[in-house]
Amino acid sequence: MDYTKFINTMQDKLKENLSPDVKVDIHSTVKNNGTIRIGLMFIQPDVNISPTIYLEEFYEQYLQGESVNFLVQSLLEIYEKVRVKQSVPYQNIFEYSKIKDHIVYKIIQRESNEGLLSQIPHEYYLDLAIVYYVIMENTDFGTATLLIRNEHLKGWGISKEEICAEARVNTPALLPVEVAMLTEYMYIVTNSIRSFGAAVMLYDGIWKQMEHLIGGDFYVLPSSVHELILIPESYGMDRRDLQEMVKEVNRTEVEKEEILSDNVYYYCGKEERLLC
Repeated sequence: MDYTKFINTMQDKLKENLSPDVKVDIHSTVKNNGTIRIGLMFIQPDVNISPTIYLEEFYEQYLQGESVNFLVQSLLEIYEKVRVKQSVPYQNIFEYSKIKDHIVYKIIQRESNEGLLSQIPHEYYLDLAIVYYVIMENTDFGTATLLIRNEHLKGWGISKEEICAEARVNTPALLPVEVAMLTEYMYIVTNSIRSFGAAVMLYDGIWKQMEHLIGGDFYVLPSSVHELILIPESYGMDRRDLQEMVKEVNRTEVEKEEILSDNVYYYCGKEERLLC
């Protein structure tokens, strides 16, 4: 069956296995880099957060021979883990004083998100864009967030500069940096929840810290929106070769919505800044 029929079949099967008061609706959304994803939204009575489970990976399993019944049971197990048992007080989003301490930033590709950027407060950084969101809830199974749009600023009666200032303080505090050595010459840098962790490149003092750890200048490879890979310049790899490698990985290994950039950045200790 094609993808549309697969989604409809999964929807019908799930309805048969869930309580009648739980609605299962087909939901499509435009994600990062203009990617359109289609999934199933589970709507519970008296709960204002409705998790959506996207089905592309399940469809791949189906094409490889997995049965529909097995996939339905897998979906039900995931739903039981991610479903929210009680409503989040969303009325708080109308009061800036109640959400300002939860405003953080992330970085996305600039060129692929021009339409989105016209609707949201943002700043440019290198070939990227800094955008802002509110962490509503953070659990072991995911994070409920609210992307800040231009209409939110109007409703709160604040400026872009104010949320920028809040995010600069909140992001490193709520999402601290994590560094791991992948090999003797390669480091992975992300945040504590490993979600949009490439934004750690904006943290105050991060590059000086990494310079001390690595022992000199280094290249920064945008592995995805979630993490960065650092390679010491002293290892002797050519920047053009690294850039070709990033482009190839982005085309073959990274999901479109998770691509950050095809560029390789360079940290120059003498200038104490990242160069594109």
